[in-house]
Amino acid sequence: MNNKSPKSEVRSPNANIRVVAAVVYCLLSNIYSLTAQTKYPFIHEERNEIVGDKVLDGFFEKLYQQKTNNNQRINVLQIGDSHIQADMLSGIVRSNFQTDFGNAGRGLVVPIRVARSNEPSNYKITSNVKCYGKRCVYIGDSLDYGIGGFVVKTSDDTAQFRIRTFDYGALNYSFHKVTLFYQQDSSYNFSIEDTLGNLLASIQKDSSTRNVSTTTLSINTNDIILKAHRNDSSQNSATLYGLNLENDSNGVIYHAIGVNGAEAFQYVQAKYFSEQTQMLRPDLIIVSLGTNEANRRPFNNELTAARLDSLVKQLQKYNPNTPILLTTPPDSYYGRKYYNPAVSAMHVIIVDYGKEHDLPVWDLFSATGGFKSCYQWKKYKLMRKDGVHFSRAGYELQGNLLYEALMKSYNKYVSVRPQ
Repeated sequence: MNNKSPKSEVRSPNANIRVVAAVVYCLLSNIYSLTAQTKYPFIHEERNEIVGDKVLDGFFEKLYQQKTNNNQRINVLQIGDSHIQADMLSGIVRSNFQTDFGNAGRGLVVPIRVARSNEPSNYKITSNVKCYGKRCVYIGDSLDYGIGGFVVKTSDDTAQFRIRTFDYGALNYSFHKVTLFYQQDSSYNFSIEDTLGNLLASIQKDSSTRNVSTTTLSINTNDIILKAHRNDSSQNSATLYGLNLENDSNGVIYHAIGVNGAEAFQYVQAKYFSEQTQMLRPDLIIVSLGTNEANRRPFNNELTAARLDSLVKQLQKYNPNTPILLTTPPDSYYGRKYYNPAVSAMHVIIVDYGKEHDLPVWDLFSATGGFKSCYQWKKYKLMRKDGVHFSRAGYELQGNLLYEALMKSYNKYVSVRPQ
């Protein structure tokens, strides 16, 4: 029996406005989807959705609270391969989230350029010394890999790393809080300076968080120098995995981890990778793999499914309360010109795994035409000549489709949410 008086059930005008705003602003994504579907007829708008999205209710509630009350810091972590490393797909999702829900910082940055690989355009990390750098696809290497899937190491105690972030449209990526992921055993000490040599902070080793230290800078900045110091003879090297860069605003931080050529099992075998994901405090983990698995010959369904399961279980071990969203890879060619049925098989593995383990799935493969749709991606100049990677326009299309699918589920959640 409901004992509330009618008066107690009447919402204030401001409350009504907040509820409406939390839904209506996202409806603009429908305009984008209709435009995209008209421009690219191989897109199936009705299939662009998150299947099994009920498990994301907790994540959507945090978005709702942030949208209506501006009182949440929300971390999203996307893990992938070369489709993610360049940050063209994930950069669009980050931009959309932060435009709509607030910008809490650039998030994880990784010394990819120092490891001699391609770096995202919205940050730049350089060093004054030549470092030994690798990515986690080299699983037999002597280096232990960490959070970013990359590692750089030097024994030069004059080593400095310059970290710069660049604004993304209207989004300001200056920061004042730095979390350093590095190998602490026998490591040099680090300090953070500005470009004029003024000390901004010292990095203190934290025994409670292995290989991770956090510090707050005395200023807000886009440009710092991470400087190594040898304080005693036991210190012989510096091994760096990445940095998390945050500001003091509420909103979304969208961390993107991508490694060229990566498959699920290589992330599993990266020693500190899954352990360090918990330090990002993710509210949602998105796993976007499968293209490289589909290019492995012979393609083994059982082994591929088992490797995906190992990664999911490892992430769940360190992030037991965080939902994991699986995404299927877009269609692509094999050997530049042959249709690749293994991509379709990979799609089935991911969809079936999601159903079996109650994990939500964003089925990009089906939403953009399925098997042989790679012909359409090429026809509309959305795919590169190698038949695997996409143009900037292609990646931005995929990023907008992912965000649109998430917002469909978010709007559905808000529409039935008890007020």
